[in-house]
Amino acid sequence: MPEWTLNVNPAKLRVLVSGFQSWSEAELRPLQDTQAAPLMRWRHEQGHDPGFLPSGQAGVWRSHSVLALVRPDGGGWVGMAGDATQTFVQWEARAQGDHVRVSCILEGPEVPLHWEETPDVIATLEARAAELGRAMHARTPAPLRVWCSWYSYYRSVTLAAMLDNACRARAAGLPFDVFQLDDGFQADLGDWEEPSAHFGGHARDLPGPLRELGYTPGLWLAPFLASPTSRLFAEHADWMLRGEDGCPLPVGHNWGGPYFALDTTHPGALAWLRELAATARGWGYPYLKLDFLYGAALPGVRHDPRVGRAQAYRMGLQALRDGAGPDAFLLGCGAPLAQSIGLVDAMRTGPDVAPFWDEESRRVWLGDATGPSARNALHTALSRWYQHPWYQPDPDVAICRRELSLLNHEEREAVAAMLDVVGGLRASSDPIELLDGPGLDLLRRCLALSTPDRPRTLTQSMGGAVTHFSRGTFNLTDTAAPGLSPHSYREGFHG
Repeated sequence: MPEWTLNVNPAKLRVLVSGFQSWSEAELRPLQDTQAAPLMRWRHEQGHDPGFLPSGQAGVWRSHSVLALVRPDGGGWVGMAGDATQTFVQWEARAQGDHVRVSCILEGPEVPLHWEETPDVIATLEARAAELGRAMHARTPAPLRVWCSWYSYYRSVTLAAMLDNACRARAAGLPFDVFQLDDGFQADLGDWEEPSAHFGGHARDLPGPLRELGYTPGLWLAPFLASPTSRLFAEHADWMLRGEDGCPLPVGHNWGGPYFALDTTHPGALAWLRELAATARGWGYPYLKLDFLYGAALPGVRHDPRVGRAQAYRMGLQALRDGAGPDAFLLGCGAPLAQSIGLVDAMRTGPDVAPFWDEESRRVWLGDATGPSARNALHTALSRWYQHPWYQPDPDVAICRRELSLLNHEEREAVAAMLDVVGGLRASSDPIELLDGPGLDLLRRCLALSTPDRPRTLTQSMGGAVTHFSRGTFNLTDTAAPGLSPHSYREGFHG
């Protein structure tokens, strides 16, 4: 295990960390602060890496693939994986008296590691991230403008609702590229080819009408998961990731209960994944949102015990890419970040946005900031600005509606500013009929593509994240600051 000792006062350093997967927290905090650890056991799998959990100790910070320590002058130290195709690179920074110990665990084959002192942490972090993207042959196509059904209808989506919103968007002249059907069209988790009772059709019925309206059809899948009530699980329980007791291993709690993950070292599971992606393409969906991908990367007993977690994940993702074809647009979500480079076109880089600012009880009292909220999405997505060379970042949707939302004007504008600063995919999920004139105006602004912004500094922060950018400043705290309201963004403000 490589280790370094830094003869520097820990009280003078900030630490920048990135969690395991899309929803796992990324932060910029004083090194002597405490990294929160989730109290709920099922959140270990669904929001973090149970094999390398946040520490929960004051002055001990854990990070995946990348780590930075920042001095008051903007210099400091940067660590970065040189390859992530088969290896999890797990960093730890530990304050110890008058010095700092940094260590790195490689879970998988040996890979190049970058650890260096630099006068400019921001520039060095960006340069090393670009090197990793090139080494892994990153796919970085042009960003797309996407409408998805999730935050409008959740699992109650219908074929009629999809077409109604597409028609309304076309009539309003909204410049979407993709209309994406999300969770709720399928009979069960894993039974993707059977329609749900309420959908009012089949997923294959949607692409034709969407194309007639000028939109690219998109489809959501959670391809690595299976519900215990699904036909997939009943017929292929031997394809599931297992615990030490030999039983299928629960990998989270959602959809009303626990669920299981495919063992992506099993030849039958890999063949099924290739066929699933090919089937979705055959229905007419060249855009696939692949969600809950972390399931294939969790600790467990696999069909091929010689294959490590990172490699097993990559095998499953490669099967989906092979089935979908090289020209498909794949958006990863709930996915190990660096391990997806070169196979996905875009990646969710934070938790779900939600039509409310914060779920404080879960974040503060249960130690889990990976759940849906506007605050969590901004906090993490902004702190991963350097990942552009890996894929198109997806900071999630704008919330432009005022109905069915608890966000105030400042909070809606902050979410919109996040999309502009991140500069990747642009997405919306508002029911078009709920948007009044100001809501439509805000949505049009949110759909205007922009170049990514860069932080001005990592030595200041309003809310434990990267908040000071070249174009303006975010205040993610609950307290007003000079020139900035709580939960707000001010363009051109550099105070």
